[in-house]
Order: sequence, then C-alpha cells, then structure tokens
Amino acid sequence: MSTALMIVLVLLLCATVNTLWLDRRQRRMDRQLEIALPTSDALAPPSIRRAARISRWDLIHGLFNYSPDVVYLVRPPYVLLAAGMAAVGILYANTVLKFPGLYVSIVAGVMAFMVVRGLFAWQRRRFANQLFRQLPDTIQLVTSTVRSGLPVNEAFRTIAREMPEPTAAQFAVVCSELNFGRSPEEAVEAVYQRTRVPEYAMFAVTLAVQLKTGGSLAETLQTLAETVSQRVALAARAKALAGEVIFSSRALTFAPVVVGGLLYLINPESIDMLLYDPQGRVLLAYVVCSVLMGHFVIRWMVRRETSL
Repeated sequence: MSTALMIVLVLLLCATVNTLWLDRRQRRMDRQLEIALPTSDALAPPSIRRAARISRWDLIHGLFNYSPDVVYLVRPPYVLLAAGMAAVGILYANTVLKFPGLYVSIVAGVMAFMVVRGLFAWQRRRFANQLFRQLPDTIQLVTSTVRSGLPVNEAFRTIAREMPEPTAAQFAVVCSELNFGRSPEEAVEAVYQRTRVPEYAMFAVTLAVQLKTGGSLAETLQTLAETVSQRVALAARAKALAGEVIFSSRALTFAPVVVGGLLYLINPESIDMLLYDPQGRVLLAYVVCSVLMGHFVIRWMVRRETSL
C-alpha cells in the first residue's frame, strides 16, 4: 500500500512540475509576442486558423468541459494542479481511514476528473454570463452607429475598441473575419458557435433578415435590445428568487461537517468509531457521497429551473 501511494504521489508531483513548466513557457511566449506585436491582445481568443487546427481535440475538450475560445480566470495548468491536490488530499486522508488502495486510487482519479470539469464549467458559465449581461449595451451601440449612418462593420469595430472584456475580444475576432470577407451575420453566428450564448443567435438572425430583405435595421435592433434587456433582468430576478434554495443547499451540505466537528470537540469517542472501525469508515464514506450527491443534484435542479 505504501509503495503504491508513493508511486502515485511521485507521478502527481511530476505532472504538477510539467504543467507549471508548460505554463511558464506559454507565458514567456506571450511576453515575446507582446514585445513583437505591441498592439496585439495576449488575452484574445485564438484565431480561426488555430481553432480549425485543434478541432480534432473537440471530444477531449468536451470531456473535460474545456473550450479554447474562453479566456480563463484560472489558467488550465493551475486547474490541473488543483485536481492533483484534491487527489493527494484523498490519498492522504486514506492514511487514517485505511480503505483498500485500489478503491482509493479510483476515487482519487474520479475526484481529480470532477475538479477539472467543475472548474472549467464554472469559468465557462462565468464567461457566458458576462457576454450575456453585456449584450444589451452591445446591441444598443450597434443601433446608435447604424442610426448615425455608419455601416454595421464600423459598429463592430467600435465594439471591439470600447466595450469591456470579454465582448471586445469576441468582436475583435468578428472584425478579423469581416476583413477576410465573411458577412456580418455569419461572423456574429460564429460568436454564438464559440460561446453558446443563445442571444447571439438571435442577433445573427436579425442581422441576416434585415440585411437581405431591407427595412429599418436600427428599429429592429432597438426592439432586439429591449428584448435582450428584459431577458437579462428576468435572469437576474430568477437568480435572486433561487437564492434561498441555493443557501439552503449549502447549509445542508456543511451542516454535517459543523455538527461532526462540534461532536468531536465535545465527545471524541463518538466520532472515533467512524474513523477507526471498519464498518464506521464504510458508513462515513456513504454519508460523504450522499451529501455531495444531494448538493450537486440540488444545484443541477436550480440551474435547470432558472435557465432561460
């Protein structure tokens, strides 16, 4: 058991060192790129050519909830580091619980996988929510530009210059696609394909219909901006109404930990059975799995009911 544990720890340490080295090399390349091209944005999403080149990895990216088009707050090497730390924590806890090494290794691997998926999914949701909240101002800027007599392409360039991130980075890619001859509606639809924000699909359809059939584009975009603003307000209200349920789920999740800690301080013998008795350890593992499963089920139900 000790030999297998040492091997796993050494492999995790090697993986951690490798990921940190790759991250350092990537940062060094980014700095060299900024020096060579001062006007380029190092945090901008990858180009169309790069996205096409890594399309063969779509299945692996989907398995880990990773998207190369998202600017991550926690960089991927540190996500892997967090997953390794979670696995090491489980292996270290097993030195007290004394479960079979095979089962613990499987649980540690599953936990590391879930940490990677969870961190990437959280950052993708955060990225999509930022785009969603900024979209009414984006459409309003396009409407104002069109009413002033300028073309849609100029409105997109203004968005890339003046809007905050991540909208500015996405429309910088849109402007690059327009320079290569892509139509405005197709470029906006590509934003939807990258980010999966449904309102960008509505934006693309509106542009396609108005640019091909004629009519007042400014009035149509104004109506769309009002609709999206109402959806943003409705999403915020749904999240506020679900706040009580979210707080209850977190309270139910941490209540066993708090109660168990208090019981251990008052009467340690009542908790020692769960740590040192074989049947108690099985019961403790069942309780932990049940609490975590209930927490994630509640979160999934809340997210499904509050999604627009």
